[in-house]
Amino acid sequence: MKRSGPTSMIALCLLLVLPQLWAQTTKELVADACNSERHQRQQKALWASHVERRAGGHVYREEEIETLEGPVRRLLAVDGHEPSPAERKQDDDRLRNLMQNPKARLTLKKNRETDEKKFDDLLRVIQDAFLFEDEGRQGGLEKLAFRPNPGYSPVTYEETVLHAMSGVILIDLQDKRLAHISGTLTHEVSFGYGLIGHVNKGGTIEMNRTRLSSGRWKTSSSKINFDGRFVFFKTINKQLDETRSNFEPVAPDMSVQRAVEQISRK
Repeated sequence: MKRSGPTSMIALCLLLVLPQLWAQTTKELVADACNSERHQRQQKALWASHVERRAGGHVYREEEIETLEGPVRRLLAVDGHEPSPAERKQDDDRLRNLMQNPKARLTLKKNRETDEKKFDDLLRVIQDAFLFEDEGRQGGLEKLAFRPNPGYSPVTYEETVLHAMSGVILIDLQDKRLAHISGTLTHEVSFGYGLIGHVNKGGTIEMNRTRLSSGRWKTSSSKINFDGRFVFFKTINKQLDETRSNFEPVAPDMSVQRAVEQISRK
């Protein structure tokens, strides 16, 4: 019988070991991308941008300035036209209330802090909540398919919904950043055995990120489409369709008052 040489033995060992190493590498790549995102968020950089928002059959174009307390927006156009006098008055009243009412600014700040914490918590668990499979390169991006990790137990409502999704992640290999993520809810998610509520199967999420400079990335488009019901609270109808452009940095100590004054002058 012909004996295997050293080269054949090495090749056999590599075939046995590489799948495990590659699975670990994909998880580490996702972890690096999520850590990079969290690192940027900790730097608290603030930006201005133009936002195109689709809601209720209309297209709203707005200018947004991020502040220490939260984002401030001013309406620029509705369905490609100047806002009507009624729409302009409503927008002006909202901005005036934001400037003059401390409670309105406190609510804005609390909402921002809540959203930041939830997003940060999700970034921490992504690498453990899913199993990843490499699907090759797309230019400078690595394409990874993801599906729920059956060994992971979600803790929060947000994690439970996230964990029920399958989809695709694109990671920029130069900056180790999330460039794209899209997923679909593969089954209905129930809370309290359905007595408290549920989120329907088929819900989708899609997010695209754009590189502004070395290590600086921002979300250029977001689409969220979830439906369901909390019996004791309210109907879940989370719909979001936004595109962002014309990013410009603003002062790191930008306040709501300064932001309102700045966008009101235009």
